[in-house]
Amino acid sequence: MSAPEPAIKSYFFGKGYTDLAATIAESWDRNLASAREHFAKASRLSSAGDGEKALAIIQATAGISVVIFGTAIFLAASAIHVAVLGSFFLLIYIGFSLVYLAERGYLTWKHFSTVCPECHSKNPLPEYFCPKCGAAHQQLVPSSYGILHHICTCGERLPATFFLKRGELRARCPECEHLLAAGHTESRKVFVAVVGGPGVGKSAYMLSAVRQLMTKASAAGLSPQFLESRTAEEFARLEDHLATGRPPDKTQHALPRAFNLQVARAGISPRVLYLYDPAGEAFVETSGLIEHRYQQYLSGMIFLVDPFAIPAVEDEYRDEIDRVRDRLRPSSLPVEDALSRLLIGMEEHFGLQRGEPIKMPVAVTLNKIDAFDLDRRLGKEGASATGLLVREQLLRWGQADLVQQLEARCPRLGYFACSALGRMPDDSRRAFEPQQVLEPLGWILTAADPFFAAVFSEQETPRPPGLPS
Repeated sequence: MSAPEPAIKSYFFGKGYTDLAATIAESWDRNLASAREHFAKASRLSSAGDGEKALAIIQATAGISVVIFGTAIFLAASAIHVAVLGSFFLLIYIGFSLVYLAERGYLTWKHFSTVCPECHSKNPLPEYFCPKCGAAHQQLVPSSYGILHHICTCGERLPATFFLKRGELRARCPECEHLLAAGHTESRKVFVAVVGGPGVGKSAYMLSAVRQLMTKASAAGLSPQFLESRTAEEFARLEDHLATGRPPDKTQHALPRAFNLQVARAGISPRVLYLYDPAGEAFVETSGLIEHRYQQYLSGMIFLVDPFAIPAVEDEYRDEIDRVRDRLRPSSLPVEDALSRLLIGMEEHFGLQRGEPIKMPVAVTLNKIDAFDLDRRLGKEGASATGLLVREQLLRWGQADLVQQLEARCPRLGYFACSALGRMPDDSRRAFEPQQVLEPLGWILTAADPFFAAVFSEQETPRPPGLPS
């Protein structure tokens, strides 16, 4: 059960009714008191003797008149009082409703919501802290506590609507109480998950794609920056790894913490990109995906494929793989198993009906094409041709069932190839130079929000022939 809201009820939603009732009760009590006074005088006069009986009758008549006419006047005055105040209150309620609906409509139109990068809960509103006493306000919206402002129990006046810069208050997740940066609350968001089995290179891909996205966004006149210092520090550390020829550490947590990047452009509401990189072990069992609540609101998905987890590729390059296995690190989970467990997890836990199409864009991306001669076969033809080549190559490698399942479930499907590092790790400490990592992410971002068209205007969106547009 939620704690009481630490705010004072608006006069028009509480005390106003109390005062109205008290005023009516006081008027009625005065009317009765006046009648009782006349009757009391009549009683005293009637017992005083025959000479006072005429006065007693007058007092009794006055008492009866007060009861009859006073009550009538009281009822009329009370009705007028109720009508006047009721009309005024009605105007207040109409104003409250208009402000509330205007805010809800604006936030819905802007696709603003609150998303926690820690527990992945999505809520219409966070909890806001009073800047004076630190009390957490759970419903800082136009309500019975105020239309435009709420008065905290400490006396502080808090903005109760987006239009009064409510987002500048400190906030936290209402479920896990994690502190939220402003961009996590009132902003438009895009959510992309990089999924695949263990060892496919998700962390390296995500880091390389973010690096290139920041460079490309800056060149297009946008301002990319991290929402949180923790993310900026982690990115700087991983960037140093790439610059000195060290691959990123393997993701250890099955439940990832969202990697956040805000992209701003003058005159337009900034966008916040959430990237999720779950450990590949989460796909070994469908139960490992239960807590991945971000799957309920994803804007797109990059399904990263290690070609050396495909039996035909492993057979074709067996001798070469054995010589460099420690550096190549082939994934231990077959591609079709990773896809099946992902689909089963979405069907069992995240509302996807069995056989229902996945509406979000899905970018099937072959990684590690720097190994051996895969770059010549898949990576040198340009982005639009690569999609066709990747699909055809998957079919040649005996992955017809995988392709068929993908195309049956994913009407918005693209095929890509990349190298998240640009070469296999070695002891040279040479900087890694990723290849074609931005194309899958750019395709998804442009499909999810036209805002990103300014960044990827020159990028094509490869599609295999015959798929619906």
